[in-house]
Amino acid sequence: MRGSGDSDQWRRLLQRWLIARAQQSLGEALAEQAGLHGFSYSSVSVRRQRTRWGSCSARKAISLNLCLLFQSPAVLRYLLCHELSHTEHMNHSARFWRRVEQCEPQFRALDAELLRTGWSRVPQWVLERT
Repeated sequence: MRGSGDSDQWRRLLQRWLIARAQQSLGEALAEQAGLHGFSYSSVSVRRQRTRWGSCSARKAISLNLCLLFQSPAVLRYLLCHELSHTEHMNHSARFWRRVEQCEPQFRALDAELLRTGWSRVPQWVLERT
């Protein structure tokens, strides 16, 4: 594709590169947070999603949205702690939120920031489907 191709082809190429970059970067960040706070998980995957920032299965498989690359380090840290906490509590109970708070004491403000401005930080071309 060197020097040729239309905008859709270039966007798909960039999106594939971004997913690979996110897999490495977010995977390393997740492993670091897990180690710091005593969590274990079975696997991590990265996808481009439109409605979720992350998820955790009953088998402790964590899925992260590549759009997390565009968030502040503090918001990313919070989201990783949130998903890692689901490896211990598969709900949003009081125990779950206490575990999140152990990792990230400012979780309320960071969650509000993610809800308020998270999607506006993501470039439109990342979200476009071709």
